[in-house]
Formats: sequence, structure tokens, C-alpha cells
Amino acid sequence: MVATAPRLDTGSGAPRARLMSRTLFQTAVFVTLMVIYFVGVPLGGADATLAACAAILLVGLPHGALDLEIIKGDRGTGPAGMVAVLMLYLGLAAAMMAIWSSAPVAALAIFIVVAVVHFAEDWRELRSAFLAQGMAIALLTAPALLHLTELERLFVALSGQSEAALVANIMLLLAPVSIAVASVSLWTLWHGGSRDQAAVGVLTLAGMIVLPPVIGFALFFCLYHSPHHFALATARVGAGSRARWVVLFVSLAALGIAVALFASEMRGGVTAQAVAASFMTLSLLTVPHMIVPAIASAIAARRAGLAGACGATAR
Repeated sequence: MVATAPRLDTGSGAPRARLMSRTLFQTAVFVTLMVIYFVGVPLGGADATLAACAAILLVGLPHGALDLEIIKGDRGTGPAGMVAVLMLYLGLAAAMMAIWSSAPVAALAIFIVVAVVHFAEDWRELRSAFLAQGMAIALLTAPALLHLTELERLFVALSGQSEAALVANIMLLLAPVSIAVASVSLWTLWHGGSRDQAAVGVLTLAGMIVLPPVIGFALFFCLYHSPHHFALATARVGAGSRARWVVLFVSLAALGIAVALFASEMRGGVTAQAVAASFMTLSLLTVPHMIVPAIASAIAARRAGLAGACGATAR
């Protein structure tokens, strides 16, 4: 839930102390949620779901706001090039919206596949694409083990199509194998010295299995994925006033999209509208967030290759 986002070195980007502090914070939140859940508070209820959707929009989405700044700084792209990059962003978002409108189940499947590739980037310390992607698949499919019916309702509300329940059943089939791979991934991290990240993985996977799907996803997305990538992005471009204004503008634009989608999603009640608006907005931004930086990197690499070839020919 394919090209990749800006290349961020998870091993040397964010300081280890910052990751450890987030691990402690996530542990506290996870334990609190588990206690609340087992006491009998309905975390899958309307109020909790709305709060989780708000957290995804307010805390989770800004982590991709600095993509354009990263592309501009890393590639030395001029004004005309940045306009082209922005148009590509908008075009991909519009294409994803068109797919949601014409083939919502296909859009849901695309979103999940893109999310798997994107979330695999959180586990680069594994230095194995297979283990990293297995971890990402496990995180997204784990809710199907104990919350299949709720996951089916979530996908039907998101797509407006009863056939979307089949996607949840496919995830149930994938969950046992992917969790087995994730267990190997966590063991590898622990014995490789990345014990803080292994702890994050254990907490997140447990949350995705036990907690209601939207709550479990919000726990991972808002407490680990988003702050982790946002810290790495700000390390690349700096945390000056320009970066803050860019983040504010992009975040407000994302909220505007979510509000528009909320107003247009009239298939269910307020909770169904909020879920659809939140995850559709997330998909509209995630697809260009993944693809555009990869295209920019490929173009830059090709230009560098051509420049090197021309230089060698000239000599």
C-alpha cells in the first residue's frame, strides 16, 4: 500500500537517538492503545476512526511535502524544469483520481502495491529487497488475520464496490507467509545491531494485527513512517523558513483535497466519507511522491551519462 521516492539514506540520515526516542514514544502510545482496547473502549468506532483519519491527514501527509525541494536541490533543476516536475505531479494525481472514478477496485489494488514499495523503504537497513518488501507486505496484510470483516467494510467504503472485499481476502491469504518473512526481517535487524528499528517493527506489526485496521495503520504511518521520512527530508533541504512555508502550503493543499473528497463521497455516513477521503487523498499524493523523484533521478543519470560520453569523445 514501481518507482521509488527520493533516495534517503536511513542508515546515516536521522540520528540514532531520534529513532530511539520515537521508539519509546511509539511504545508508550502502543501500550496505551492496547490497554484501552482490551478494557473495552471501541477503537473501531466512529469517533476513534475519525480521529485516526484526522491524524493521517494532519501528521502523516506532510512528510512528502519537500519532494520538489529535494529534486530542485539534488538535480539543480531550473524554473522550467520545476514547472514540468509540478505538472507531472499534478498529472499523476489526476490520473489516479480518474482511476478511482472509473475503476475503484483497481485503484485500491494500485494503491496497496505502491504502498508496499514505499513502506519497504523504511526497512533499508535490512539490505535485502526481499526482506524489506516482506516486512511491508506483512504490515499491510496483518489486519486481515483478526479483522477481516472490518477490513472488507473498509475497502467497500473506500471503493464503493462490493467486489473490493475480495482484496481483503487476498490479503488474508498473503498474511501468514508475509508475517513469517517479517519475523526473519525482525530477527535480522535485532542481531544486526538495529534493535531500535526491530522494536519499532515488532510494535507496529503487533498493532496492525491486534488493533482495528485504521488505528493500526495510523499508529505506523504517523508515529514512524512520516516523522522518519520528514526528518530525513529536512536534513536534505534544511529547516529554514522556505522549507516551512513549502510544508505548510502543500499540507493545506492536501487538506483541501481531502475536504473536497469528503464532500463528494456520499455513499455512506460521515465515518465512511472520512475514511474514503483520507485514503484517497493519501493515494493521490503517494503515487506522484513515488514516481516523480524516480523519473527525475533517471533523467539526471541519463544526462550525466551523456555528458560523460561527450566529454570522453571530445578528449
